Amino acid sequence: MRYKTHGLRHELKYSVSYADYLELRSRAMCFMRHDENGTDGRYFIRSLYLDDIYLADYHQKNAGLTRRRKYRIRIYDYSPDVIKFEIKDKFDSYISKKSSVITREQCDSIIRGDFGFVGDMMLHDRACAELPQNRALRMGYIDCACRILRPQVVVDYDREVFICDEGNVRMTFDMNLRAGQGTGDIFDRHLPTVPAYDSGKMILEVKYDDYLPSFIRRLLRSKKLSLWQSAESKYSFCCVAQSNYLGKVVY
Repeated sequence: MRYKTHGLRHELKYSVSYADYLELRSRAMCFMRHDENGTDGRYFIRSLYLDDIYLADYHQKNAGLTRRRKYRIRIYDYSPDVIKFEIKDKFDSYISKKSSVITREQCDSIIRGDFGFVGDMMLHDRACAELPQNRALRMGYIDCACRILRPQVVVDYDREVFICDEGNVRMTFDMNLRAGQGTGDIFDRHLPTVPAYDSGKMILEVKYDDYLPSFIRRLLRSKKLSLWQSAESKYSFCCVAQSNYLGKVVY
C-alpha cells in the first residue's frame, strides 16, 4: 500500500504482561520463525531521537495527531558497524519508514546538529544524493535547517523478533525499556539509564503489509490473553522517564 511517495505498513501495538508473552511466544514458534539477526531472534537496540527545542514531535504524539514524524539514529548491540539515520512517518494506523546507513563520522556530525555533509553531497555528488537510500538524509537536512533538530533522549531496549512471510509480518517483543541519561556517546555500553516502562511488562508490535494472516489474528484475539491495544510510544515513555528519574540512574 502506498500514500503519495510513502510505502505504508499496518502497525498494531499492545501492552503485554510477561505471562502473555510466554503464551504468545510458544504459539508463535509453531508457525513463525525467529529473525536471523541476533541470538535466537534477540538483539539490543539503541535509538537516539532528535527533536526541536519545543519537543514538537513529543507533544504531537501526546496530542494524538494522526499524522506525525520522528527522527532517530539507531544502532544494534552497541556496534558502529551498522548505523542508521531513520525517519518514521505515522499516518493513523499506518507507518512508513525511510532509512539511510551512515558512517561513524556522519553520526557524530548529526549529533552535533551538523548536516553539512549532506549539503556537500547534494552539491558535489548529486547522483549519489538522489539515490533512494539517501532520501532520509536529504529530508533530515531540510528539517534540521528549518527546525534545528537536536538529540533529546536515548531509548534502549531488548527486542525479540518473529517473522511470517505470508503478509510480510514482523511480530516484535520490546522489553527492558530504558531511557539514557545524556545523549553523548551512544556507543557507550555503560551509559547510565533509567527504567521507562512498567516492571514485568513489554510492548508487542505487529507490522504487516496488506493483510494479517487469519492465524495471527486469532492468536491476538485469544481469550486466554489479556492484550491491551494502545498507541505505545517508546520515545514518549523515555522522555517522561528521563525527566522523572533525573539523578536516579541504573546501569
